[in-house]
Amino acid sequence: MDVINRSALERKLARLLGRGLRDELDELMDYLGDPPRLANVPNEYWQDGWKDIQQVAEPVLMDTFLGQAQAFMDDIGIGVDWDMINQAAAGWAREHLEDTLRQMYGRRYDYLNEVIPRFYEEGWNLGRLREDLERWYSPVRADMIATTETTRAAVEGERAVIDRLLTESGIRMTPVWQTSNDEIVCPICGPKHQQPIIDGEYPPAHPRCRCWVTHRFAEVQP
Repeated sequence: MDVINRSALERKLARLLGRGLRDELDELMDYLGDPPRLANVPNEYWQDGWKDIQQVAEPVLMDTFLGQAQAFMDDIGIGVDWDMINQAAAGWAREHLEDTLRQMYGRRYDYLNEVIPRFYEEGWNLGRLREDLERWYSPVRADMIATTETTRAAVEGERAVIDRLLTESGIRMTPVWQTSNDEIVCPICGPKHQQPIIDGEYPPAHPRCRCWVTHRFAEVQP
């Protein structure tokens, strides 16, 4: 089913991410100094500087996961152990964000290794450096991440219910990819519309993906 309260969840997550990314850019620029040197940034920043963002984003992803799981159970009329769903939500949100943000900070480090030499070679000032880095920390990027991760959390919430249905009752369901099926559907997702997911690849298929999944009860094999 489509994401419950998608617009509100996306706005909330984008707002929190936007504030967190802006604060991180301020902190990074302070560390870099004038003139900027990557060696000025402490290792701790790259290792766990992302934890402030995780702290504000994790509850929103958990709410999305749990809200979608509950809506899905209401839709199919079958419940599962809610304590297990809560544990799944907490574990997924924590592990996913840690992995995603750690990779994001790694890419920032690699990019700074490339761009700081340009600061000296091309005679940039700190304003020009900050402007270049803004694309990684901008509200546009926060909005993109929020859309993508809202989709992901909702899909994972439904998948958690499916896993519990199989464990608790032996019920199997077939996931089916859904798109808006309009003129703005991308070439990646368009061919997947209303097709069973048999390769284990679920939405989001790309940044800003807003696809969703429906499920049908699997046919019992004779």
